[in-house]
Amino acid sequence: MPRPALPYSIQFDFLPDIYALSPWSLSEIARRFGLGRSVLMGLLRGERTVGEDRLQALLRWSGLDVSGCRLHLAGGLHVWQVASDKQLEALDHLPVHLRPEDAWEIVVEPDRPQREWVHLLGWRGPAQVLLSVRPTWYPLLRNMRPALGAPRRLRGFASGTRYEDLAATLGERQMHLPPSKIGQILVDLPQDGVTPEREAWGQWLRQALHLDTSAWAVAPMAEATPVGENASETIDARAGDLVWTRLSHRLDLGSDHRDICEVPLFRLGEEHPYPIGMVRLDRVFLGDVLFDTGKAERLRIYLDDASGERWLVEMAEPCRMGLPRAVPVRRAGQRVLVHEGGQLAVVQAKGPEQAIVGRVRWRIEQQENRGS
Repeated sequence: MPRPALPYSIQFDFLPDIYALSPWSLSEIARRFGLGRSVLMGLLRGERTVGEDRLQALLRWSGLDVSGCRLHLAGGLHVWQVASDKQLEALDHLPVHLRPEDAWEIVVEPDRPQREWVHLLGWRGPAQVLLSVRPTWYPLLRNMRPALGAPRRLRGFASGTRYEDLAATLGERQMHLPPSKIGQILVDLPQDGVTPEREAWGQWLRQALHLDTSAWAVAPMAEATPVGENASETIDARAGDLVWTRLSHRLDLGSDHRDICEVPLFRLGEEHPYPIGMVRLDRVFLGDVLFDTGKAERLRIYLDDASGERWLVEMAEPCRMGLPRAVPVRRAGQRVLVHEGGQLAVVQAKGPEQAIVGRVRWRIEQQENRGS
């Protein structure tokens, strides 16, 4: 049977999604507000199970401001979770005016040995939303909201506050925390002077989830001030450490970093469908044109075991595994990768009719270590 038309003056079709994001079950929400579960379930189905005044009281208690026929998030801290496909869909179904804006801050738990949640803080008008995501669901959510990959600032839980205790503090008077309570739950953390605990947390975020923490995990670079004609005299140990940290930070993020691409390593000789390794290359090393080609998954490195030479090969089309589609050579004489007689080899192109796997862009020779 079709759902009955909502008889109320307020449209609240999204209320099931708000409740789905809550750390409470529907039974707990009904109990804390003082409704029977069947009454609440009927209301969410569109049935008139409560009066207009009771409905407005429920919406206010749920952290929603009633303004005419439209609802907004009330000022204060709303606690949401994404730990299932149902919650992921609920966040995606929310109207735009109820979703936090794409200006997220990370909230860390540096004293927790287990990474059970990724906590993010967002805003929608006067409302703040603490969005806690299970690590397994974070990549999917970031695909929907790319800004989640680079939180702009660092926050932390106040001393003595545990995330799992927040649900117990909700519902005393309403389903969200009033503005006066936010400072007792969340605190600003210094954006420099990273402690070992915070660095361990940040490293896990980068390596496990490819989350860019450079806004708070890497101190800002100061301009180098020359102190003499000899270049070595201009080197400052602290500045050197910062440069090293910034560059290694890119590697933690892998190909998700805007200046890093991943290039697979294959062997010459007998064709094999899978790479034997992976090389991360920097934009500065490749240059803009080749870097864009690498980001498009059109670069490979081929290793010649006999000579130790490595060849950077550009393919005509993206190809992560297997043998790329052969294309005609552009001109004779250039080095190309060919597949002939079941073997891959780097040769000089013979003529325009020759089919090639890819065009060689660089050769990297094996450097032998020589003793003194």
